[in-house]
Amino acid sequence: MPFDRAFDPETLSIMGRAFDAAWVELETGLLAHAGPQQAGLRRAPALRIMTAARLGQRDPERLKTVALGLVDQA
Repeated sequence: MPFDRAFDPETLSIMGRAFDAAWVELETGLLAHAGPQQAGLRRAPALRIMTAARLGQRDPERLKTVALGLVDQA
């Protein structure tokens, strides 16, 4: 799926909130001691959120769950 399309401001806000919430859970869990590896670890949940948003998902809680890898993208 191409990532060359832009998201509207409202969707970007939703995606940002979902990512921040997911990252808090990841940081307090197993990734708490990842240190310098965190930059690379942040990419996977971000890509999951972008894919789900491209498929039409706009619920921040659902996007957070997708980011955590607990459910499929849609």
